[in-house]
Amino acid sequence: MEIAMNLLLMLGGVAVFMFGMKQMSSGLEQSAGPGIRNAFKKMDKNRMVNYGIGIGATALVQSSSASSIMTVGLAHAKIISVKQGAGFILGAKVGTTLTAFIFALSGLSKGGFSISAVFASLAFVGVMIIFTTSNEKLNKIAPFLIGFGMLFIGLEVMEVAIGGADSTLSIELSKIFKYEIMQNPFLLVLLGILFTGIIQSSSAATGVFIAFLATGIISNIDQSFFLVMGANIGTCSDGIMASLTTNANGKRIALFHVITSIIGALVFMVILIVFRTPIVGFFENMFPNSPQFSLATFNLIYNTIYTLALLLVLDPLVNFVTNKIKDKEEALEEVSFIDERFLQTPSVAIEQALKEMYSMANLAKENIDRAFNSLINEDMSESKEIADTEYRINYLTNTLISFFIKISTVNTNSKDELLLGGLHHVASDIERLGDYAVLIVKETNDMSQNNIKFLDETKEELQEIYDLIGKIFDLGFDAFVNRQTENFPKIARTHKKIKKKISASRDAHVNRLSSGRYPVEASKAIYQALFSLQRISDHLVNIAYSIRSTTGSKKEAMQAVKNEQKQEDRRVS
Repeated sequence: MEIAMNLLLMLGGVAVFMFGMKQMSSGLEQSAGPGIRNAFKKMDKNRMVNYGIGIGATALVQSSSASSIMTVGLAHAKIISVKQGAGFILGAKVGTTLTAFIFALSGLSKGGFSISAVFASLAFVGVMIIFTTSNEKLNKIAPFLIGFGMLFIGLEVMEVAIGGADSTLSIELSKIFKYEIMQNPFLLVLLGILFTGIIQSSSAATGVFIAFLATGIISNIDQSFFLVMGANIGTCSDGIMASLTTNANGKRIALFHVITSIIGALVFMVILIVFRTPIVGFFENMFPNSPQFSLATFNLIYNTIYTLALLLVLDPLVNFVTNKIKDKEEALEEVSFIDERFLQTPSVAIEQALKEMYSMANLAKENIDRAFNSLINEDMSESKEIADTEYRINYLTNTLISFFIKISTVNTNSKDELLLGGLHHVASDIERLGDYAVLIVKETNDMSQNNIKFLDETKEELQEIYDLIGKIFDLGFDAFVNRQTENFPKIARTHKKIKKKISASRDAHVNRLSSGRYPVEASKAIYQALFSLQRISDHLVNIAYSIRSTTGSKKEAMQAVKNEQKQEDRRVS
């Protein structure tokens, strides 16, 4: 029972300590806010300056989590660049180590004097300020004093609950750290990550580890070193959470924070494993009987050395996170097949352009599929994907047309020049396919807002038309890619069927409208859907016929086929 009561009291101490940490950080942010904002204004292209600002600003707020969240937000708002923010993040790692030294002071006492009691009393001073004065400056300082005092109250409660190295609770808890598995560096780092991820503060986690050292729960200081390295990674969780709703720059800062923390921990893990005995001996000799100061000093040295080392390779690290996380516009403005280096061989450049164009056509088909499903299922969930794909189709259209012009300037083959003329029109046709996908989804949105729904008969008719359009797409692009005319008769017959079905669907709608099965407002949606499907089929036919007509004219293409057949007949005869 005694152990259980002391354990509950210890948890209460941890709770007071963590709340004090949060209160102190909030108070510091409030009172030091203008100073921090001014510090951010001084950020420039010099990495050492930004590193120093990171140290100073985080030393003011005593929270690397708060600093990283602010940096993510500023990068998202494009107030600072990723490189500037990266330098600041590295500095913040060092700035937050001051807290560990403050916590270490809790174990100092001389005679009847206890520095913890002095610091704890500051909470009372802060409360008295709030209740006795309306002075704005003093009231800004009060939350910090309350939080600072609560830190030491929490530490004292933890130490009292544990009862020293010879207490029953301390002996039982210390057994956990004496298990052989608890000597495993990787497990200790993982525990540090998990514990810090849960309490959302590496400073608070370090404070708990210091309390465990001071009370003898952790007897081997190297165990606390590994725990602190884990805490250094675990604190990245705040920045990750903050970056989830930001743009690419905010996410890059969060990724940089994670990567650099992992690199630092891995390197120092290897160093500490290899040179475990001399490193432990060095700190024990430096701070005999004060293991909490050994941990605080290790925390400072560890963070300073690895952040300065990474500062030297800041550019490659920033380039890495920038390439890993692309802006939405950057991702949508990528080409897969074309490159200006191909212009040295125009025939190769044309083949690559054809591949890019076919890829763009598939994007248009996928977008039309999404839009049609949205219309039939009355579902707007893919509207963002449709808008993004339309943006990419427009980008590829402009890029391809520009590439065709560049090919024309270096091309000397008259047949290729004729082909390039046709490809200009094909690119425009594909771009128009994408436009009709947007029109369909826009009409779906209007129907949703006006509470208009299609009857099942209308949906079936539209589906039959769309199935035929799918056939034309396959036939048309098979003809386009292979430059063969065998599919022309099938394409013409299917196109004719689509026209008949669209006409029949319009007539059926008039009958349903006359019988009162549809409100008048539904006509616009139905006619717009049928018109879009008609134009989609027309553009697909144009694309197919473009292999024999630069403008995609059916008449011109069929005449060209006839001429080819006559020439073949003469050659055979």
